[in-house]
Amino acid sequence: TRDVDSRLPLFTAAAESLRWDNMERIYDNNKPAIYEVDASTGLSLFMLAAVGPTSDIESVYNLLKKYPADPTLDIKRWARTRDVDSRLPLCTAAAESVRWVDMEHIFDNHMPAIYEVDPQTGLSLYMPAAVGPTSDIESVYNLLRENPGSLTVHTDPK
Repeated sequence: TRDVDSRLPLFTAAAESLRWDNMERIYDNNKPAIYEVDASTGLSLFMLAAVGPTSDIESVYNLLKKYPADPTLDIKRWARTRDVDSRLPLCTAAAESVRWVDMEHIFDNHMPAIYEVDPQTGLSLYMPAAVGPTSDIESVYNLLRENPGSLTVHTDPK
């Protein structure tokens, strides 16, 4: 179960820089947690264990040994991680008018994000991508192509 900060026990142990002999029992009881990212920081488990000033190198080593760093999985995790403004990376890319050639990599790693509404503006993703002098028409086109339903008018149910 998660704590009050929405952290899984294994992430709490990593954040507290527990020694491996104490963390191993928590690890054995929470193995699916290795596929998560920390709710507070967005860091993967081994990264969280490594960044503390009193981090235990044996814990970092064992976490990496049991779950080797995989850049592909780290990108997939990142693409699913909300920032402090509750935006997914695809929302941020749309708001910053990122070119489709770059935005497509984010989209490919978390396609369901296309159905998000930008939490900062309340707009469908193609809308902030279309605004401004640096907007990329290819991004706008592809965001619409991938989610044509975003063109429907949303009405307030009140």
